[in-house]
Amino acid sequence: MSYQLGARANGVKQNIALITLHLDKSARSAIDVGCNEGVITAQLDALGLAAVGFEADAGYADTARQFQQQNFSSAEISQHALTLDDLKALPEVDVVLFLSVNQQLAKLFSTSYSEAFFVQLFEKASLQLFFQPCLIHEKYGSAQGFTENDALSAKEYYDNLLYEKGFLFTSQLVGLSENNLPVSEPFRPLIVYHKKGSVSTPLKRPQLSDSTQSIRSSVSKLCHIPLDAAVGSKDLQRYAPGVGWHRFTATATFIFECIQSSRPINYREAPLYQYYQSCQPTCFGDLWQQLGYTADIGVLSQMPLDRYVSWLPWFDSSDSIEDMQAGQSKAALIPDWDSHAFGPQSDAQVLAELKRLRNLVMVISQEGYTPELKPDGYIRGYILKHQQDARFVVTAGQHRLAVMAALGFKSAMIKFQPGYERVIDSSEVQSWPLVKSGVYTEEQALAIFHGVFEATGSGML
Repeated sequence: MSYQLGARANGVKQNIALITLHLDKSARSAIDVGCNEGVITAQLDALGLAAVGFEADAGYADTARQFQQQNFSSAEISQHALTLDDLKALPEVDVVLFLSVNQQLAKLFSTSYSEAFFVQLFEKASLQLFFQPCLIHEKYGSAQGFTENDALSAKEYYDNLLYEKGFLFTSQLVGLSENNLPVSEPFRPLIVYHKKGSVSTPLKRPQLSDSTQSIRSSVSKLCHIPLDAAVGSKDLQRYAPGVGWHRFTATATFIFECIQSSRPINYREAPLYQYYQSCQPTCFGDLWQQLGYTADIGVLSQMPLDRYVSWLPWFDSSDSIEDMQAGQSKAALIPDWDSHAFGPQSDAQVLAELKRLRNLVMVISQEGYTPELKPDGYIRGYILKHQQDARFVVTAGQHRLAVMAALGFKSAMIKFQPGYERVIDSSEVQSWPLVKSGVYTEEQALAIFHGVFEATGSGML
């Protein structure tokens, strides 16, 4: 049975929010003991920590490894049932997670064993121990020294275990997460033990408005962005209503209105169908002209739109200057199932896109945006900076972001696209790869930059 990704998903989501809120800003390493399906382990990696998850169950460990791969996580998953002797051999780390595991150790071995395990994990953490005890005694196999379903009683009990050993610390009951497994235990507390003797200064995740240097130097792989700053670099469309137009946002709005009014979704009435009829460029120059741009953009005007290729000046390219000038690329063709940027499209492809958007409208309207719980759940991209202003260029998650914009979301937590420079700053144009190599002049490169930066999608339909 799926646990973190199924039966206890709400509690896991709440744990992630609490850990993110209270994680020490200087933390760089962590272990997640009893990591289950690796959901929280992946979030530690996203927050910039070198994380290792330990899981005894082979099935859960395999799922955890897959979850790391799907979410571009560098966290390591070790299928290993840690013992007290193992803990002695482990190196110290900044942060230890010990969530909903101590009751299993008590039932397998003894209460004294699980308590000794808890104490040793506290010793292994140089900064913080995040601890989540089970609150009903039957899960331990015997009566415990705290009142059932009393979070403060449990906290006092475990605090005293550490005080008796002479440790100095500050502890916080930072929140309760949903449990209901069984229903007699509706919640579990999350307790944070701070080793410095005072409450830690929490980690700050980057904001779009932060300086270029601040964003680049942050350990966090996540960034908070306003949706009205989101733009596409290939289609030159802006996602948020009020600042621009995007084919998926307009179509998601249409679908939501149909659902709200109990009207059938006629695909020929959908903005996406009409867009595919009217917007059928074969190269980037066609799109550039259709939008009314006149600036010289060099070989980018010849870039084919049916391949996985980017000749943007801030990226390197495997295509030669001769191929670029001829409008040719060795990059792979975009298959039909992923070719949704421009028309023409078959009726079957339009219907497939409408179905995908409808499903996302239903899920996000009911569950919200929960990227931490989904395989490849985060919207991804990079930032364009011009003086004090910024845009977020979407590289993955276009449908999700468009649906969120259509439903009225104002912001989102995104993940920087792995392998990309986090920030492309217009003041650094001379250092962009295709400017340095002579493919573009600085004037051409800046014209392209501002074309993307100022794009609104207006006039696309």
